Order: sequence, then C-alpha cells, then structure tokens
Amino acid sequence: MNDQKRLEALVMAIDAAPRALRRDQCGDYTITGKLGHIFDDGQGFLLYVSTRESPRRWTLVKRRLAFCHLNQDGDDEGCLRLDRLPRSEEAELIREALGIRKKRRISPEVLAAAQVSLECARSLDKTPRGAPAFA
Repeated sequence: MNDQKRLEALVMAIDAAPRALRRDQCGDYTITGKLGHIFDDGQGFLLYVSTRESPRRWTLVKRRLAFCHLNQDGDDEGCLRLDRLPRSEEAELIREALGIRKKRRISPEVLAAAQVSLECARSLDKTPRGAPAFA
C-alpha cells in the first residue's frame, strides 16, 4: 500500500477533516495540523509535534501519547512513532496534540436547509440581461 492510501486510512481512523491530507513542499503526502504533521514511514506513522516554545506542554503531550514510541525528544518538540492505526480514544488525543481539525458531521436536515439558503442567495444575486452591473 502506498503512502497516500495509508495516510487516507489514518485520516479516517482519527476522524480528521479530509483537507488535512495534503502534499508538502517535497511532494510527499502528510496529514497537517496547526501544531505538527504526520508522515507515513512505510511501517507505521511518524508524528512530529511542535508545542511552540512550551516545554511544559511537550511533556504533557508525551504523557498523553504514551501509546506511541518516542523517537526524538527535544525541549519543546519531538517525533513519536505509531506502528498501527489508533483506537478512537487515541485518535482524539492525536488530533488534539497536533491541532488537526475533526471532520464535520452534518445532519441531513441541516444540509437541506443550507442548500435552500444557498439557492435563495444565488437567486438574489442574478441580474437581468441588459441591466447595468451597478445600481
């Protein structure tokens, strides 16, 4: 299985927003959050976490993500390795630690109301042919 497919499976496992999966500057697929990113290393996943100059928060993140193996331990950042897909309670901790957005769940009723509202807004925006664009 290639990197993209493995990371897509991880996006689903951690219930992340689909837009979190993107290519980095090198063209490699990553799952990106505000405080870090996740790479596929072929055998598992490498989580890079940056706590933005807060050693105390980094210590807390290491404690919370104890189900991962610590690869690199800096003062306020580091890398953790996960060799499997996370369970649901672990997924929430990963999203929180890396600042990854959760996938939005929209009920059918809310979606239908939004579509009606959008159609209404689009109909108000149309100007008749031949009419000036400014009024």
